[in-house]
Amino acid sequence: MQLSYLVSPFENSFRKTVKASITTEHSMSSYGQPVIVLEDGGAIDLMSWVGCGYKVVRASEQEKTALAHMGLL
Repeated sequence: MQLSYLVSPFENSFRKTVKASITTEHSMSSYGQPVIVLEDGGAIDLMSWVGCGYKVVRASEQEKTALAHMGLL
């Protein structure tokens, strides 16, 4: 899937796009709960999702369903 986020929290910020996936095979996943993992291996927590203004640019139907279950869509 492809996400975008605000590079800076200030008003003149621009958005950057990154590739990401949803998995339960990451150390941030707890008890089988899915997490979003960026292409560099870092996971996005709720604070980062909200604070950086992440948005879904492109996702499969399966990914959209998973994001909805996670409360992010």
